[in-house]
Amino acid sequence: MIEKWLTEDHRIDLPKLFTHLGFKLFQKEATHYIFKGGGSYYVVLYSDKAYLYYTIERPEEKLSASDLITAYVSKTEGENKEMLWDKVDAFYNEVIRTEDLLISDTTKNTMETVGKDFNHFIDYGLPLNQNADWPYASSEDLGPFEGRIVQDKEGKVLFPLFNIQNEVCGYFADTDKGVLPFRESAITHSLWYSNIPKKIDGLFLFKDPKEALAFHRKFSLNNVVYLALGAINTQTTRILFQIQRLTKVDKLFLSFTGNKKLEGYLRDLHFISYVEDSDFKLSLTDRDMALHFPMGNEKSFSKFYNHTRQFNAELAQSFMKYNKIIDQSRLNRYSIMVSKDGEQIKVRLPLEANAIRLLVWSYYKNYLDKAIEILKPTSHNWYSEWESTEGQQQKGKEGQWKDYRIAM
Repeated sequence: MIEKWLTEDHRIDLPKLFTHLGFKLFQKEATHYIFKGGGSYYVVLYSDKAYLYYTIERPEEKLSASDLITAYVSKTEGENKEMLWDKVDAFYNEVIRTEDLLISDTTKNTMETVGKDFNHFIDYGLPLNQNADWPYASSEDLGPFEGRIVQDKEGKVLFPLFNIQNEVCGYFADTDKGVLPFRESAITHSLWYSNIPKKIDGLFLFKDPKEALAFHRKFSLNNVVYLALGAINTQTTRILFQIQRLTKVDKLFLSFTGNKKLEGYLRDLHFISYVEDSDFKLSLTDRDMALHFPMGNEKSFSKFYNHTRQFNAELAQSFMKYNKIIDQSRLNRYSIMVSKDGEQIKVRLPLEANAIRLLVWSYYKNYLDKAIEILKPTSHNWYSEWESTEGQQQKGKEGQWKDYRIAM
């Protein structure tokens, strides 16, 4: 039996190994190199007399050459159907025998030595300029955003993103084209959130931090946490619900928006499909959406069904203003079709703004009312809503946000 295995990592020149495995050098800095491959980014550093690396999703987890080799060979087929560790052992020994991939006495290390807690993302964020333009101008009412809005060395406004271990793993950036991921940020594995007060009355969820800031500028709410998901998926919603459990807040205040109102409602549906215990499933075609969810109690389903039936009736009535005879095929294409499949409800939802709005409202009212409150601005998004009032703060009128609860 081998008593010691994979013990030569300190001898391996990790930057050369990344290149040897086909990764491309994306960025070279004094303290680190960034490699890109397979759609992912890897940060190489030098610490404790050896090269280490981390993935951008987990800066807190430092890995070594044997970890990279294991990840690489796990995706390759062996010649004789070898088990994973057979492939690792063979490839590792091959690397150790290849002098060009090893650190020699004459190898000159040009990378600065850093600590094992190194995170290159921290260096991107500088304190926000006190003379920043609106809506980022510093003022006493920006307490929830202190340290949650920074800027890069060129002055671009950034919002730090946090992974499930509460490590910074990227940024949102406010650009001319909107709020977008900054450089190699791990946007799909993280979220942004404001400072957490001692007393928490609610969690308010937005599509990006700029929307959260505009909402706060308008209502100046105290004792709340603002959050933003750049991507709605299993990883980001897992972090969100972990925060909800830690803060012991029963209800989420959901306020997704977009350039058009329809974008916000589509984000609502997408998010609902990840709500814990909802068992709400969504699939999309070029023409419609298919939804599946538990029927729940008879009262909830009855109200939901009646809402969709009323919508379809009004759609047909409107159709008759322009036609003497019903074109049932055309009408069905834009109606909400509901059926039962055992204890499950199946819904065919057309990609039409009014139908999607009705579905979001009715499902929320009849199935999520105790867990989620949905807020919508009268404009397309909260930033334009704030701009329409010329950015005037609504101090003393904090309760006004309740007027924006979704209603039919």
